[in-house]
Amino acid sequence: MQHKILPKLRIKPSTLGWGIAILVGFIFAYPNIQAHQSANRESQKDIAQRELKADILERQLEFEQRQALVAEKRYESCLPVVGESLKNGTHYFSGLQEGDIPTDRITKKPLPKGTVICDAHGSTGVINENGEIAFTAYTGNRDLVQKRLTRFKGSQYSQPVIGGK
Repeated sequence: MQHKILPKLRIKPSTLGWGIAILVGFIFAYPNIQAHQSANRESQKDIAQRELKADILERQLEFEQRQALVAEKRYESCLPVVGESLKNGTHYFSGLQEGDIPTDRITKKPLPKGTVICDAHGSTGVINENGEIAFTAYTGNRDLVQKRLTRFKGSQYSQPVIGGK
């Protein structure tokens, strides 16, 4: 019966044998093919995550570079702030944070809107309409920071104080 069907389909017995062999091989190889595809998907997922992280880091670096330019420009004319607490009768330079309200050390009033302030750590900010520090920017240029702060050490000028809200 088999010999009568194959000639009608125009399939040689050897071709049918190879087809069956390939089919059996595929059935046995299928788990390996699935594992390979799964490994490829994991690799692609890992690559995509690494590329996303690299993109985020590049954007962060660009942001830091732009921020540093702003901060360095501000250090040319900023007003350094000091901490509220005294040690040995001296106010020490303090860090500033967005939202802090620096006050004049003598009058205890908030600084005027638009005042550019800086700290000893490389951070700068601008006083907003509520007297709060806003629009902060940072530079890691320690020489520039030190140059600005040295100008105020030992002077009679009364630096603004950061004492919180």
